[in-house]
Parts: sequence; structure tokens; C-alpha cells
Amino acid sequence: MSTPTSPGSGAPTDDLGRALRLVSLAMLGGVAIIAAITVATIGDSPGSGVDAFGAIVVSVVFVAAAFLIPRRMIKPWPPGSAPDPTKAAGQLRSAAFLSLVLAELPTLIGLVNSFARGVWLPVVIGALFSVAGLLLTAPTADRLRGWLARLESAGARTGL
Repeated sequence: MSTPTSPGSGAPTDDLGRALRLVSLAMLGGVAIIAAITVATIGDSPGSGVDAFGAIVVSVVFVAAAFLIPRRMIKPWPPGSAPDPTKAAGQLRSAAFLSLVLAELPTLIGLVNSFARGVWLPVVIGALFSVAGLLLTAPTADRLRGWLARLESAGARTGL
């Protein structure tokens, strides 16, 4: 990273990471609540194999996007650019939020599908994939440091 931290203080991305981890935990709780309420209100019909297959395909697509798209968003800064910690933090925040939203989408699409078809299986499958996606794409300290290193990989300094 470009800006050294004093001994005893955390990395410059620690505050951003703490806030983003709180958001990811809130989204994780939301996924669990959405699935529980949907299963309780839909009734006894789980659905067919077509419902399960559709939910799995949609879930795999969005969880894969949660892994891939944020990495493509973060492009190295040109070497001559001036340090801009606000812009750098904004790029990291945007990548993290996009990753979290994409990981949560299988539950939301499963919710719509469950109510449209009157079955609970799509929301449960979507929730399982969303939980895995949220846990695997959460903005951990290592992930934020990696994204920051990618921003600075061309030699530019972000100021973080």
C-alpha cells in the first residue's frame, strides 16, 4: 500500500472493511429472514424438478458474477495519477457492494419465483446459494488489500 500506517493502528482499509462487513452481515440476515418467511407463508408444496433446476441455474450465474464482475471493475490506475484516497475508497466500496448485491440476487429471484408458482423450493435453493455467495465474497481484509493492490499494480498510488 502507498501510505504507511503508524504502529498500533490498522490498515487504511480497515474502517471501510468494518463498515462493509456490517452490510454483508445485514444482507446475510436478510436472506435468512426472507427464506424463513417465504417458506412459512407458501405452504407445503416444495415444487418440481424444473423449479429446482431453474433456481440452481439462476443461482450459479449470479454467484459466479459476484466473484467475477468486481474484479473486472477494479482496473489499475495510470502511473502518473495523483493519489486520491476518496476515489480509491469509492472504487473499493462499489466493487464490494456490487459483489454483495449479486450474491443476494438468487434469494430475491427465488422469492419472486416461489410466490409466482406457489412453491417454496426456489427461495430455499436461492437462499443457500446466496449464503454461500455472501460468505465467499464478503469484503474481508485480505480481499480489500488485494483489490487495493490491483488498483496500485501499474505503479500509481491511491493514497490509502
